[in-house]
Amino acid sequence: MILKVRHAMKPDPQVVDSETTVKEAACRMIQAGQDTVIVQDGDNIRGTVDLKNLVRYTYTQGFRPHQTPISEITNCDIILARPNTSLEDCLTIMTELKQDTLPVVDGKLVGSINIHDLLKAQPQTKPHTVMPEIA
Repeated sequence: MILKVRHAMKPDPQVVDSETTVKEAACRMIQAGQDTVIVQDGDNIRGTVDLKNLVRYTYTQGFRPHQTPISEITNCDIILARPNTSLEDCLTIMTELKQDTLPVVDGKLVGSINIHDLLKAQPQTKPHTVMPEIA
């Protein structure tokens, strides 16, 4: 059986409006135990913000997280996954584009999937036996 994104995705991703402040978005991420939020304008996905972005911008001189809208630090260069995308294709997209989380859409936002979800969904494999070299 080929595993698909629908087998591993989280059905209720953390979503914030593009005008939400960086501070409020960070608080929501912490409360939800998520490392990424999906930023939307209404029903339109604008992009994602992860903990790396938050830390990088928070320590920029003059940055005001309690005043800055999350849209100003949103990664808008994202790929959307579909529920029927194979986990192998999803992993390839994530590693090639260096995206840890992908929003999952099926006409609308239906979930998210991150690298940890992919790893948990992979079937356990038996360790390979290492053959000693013959001298």
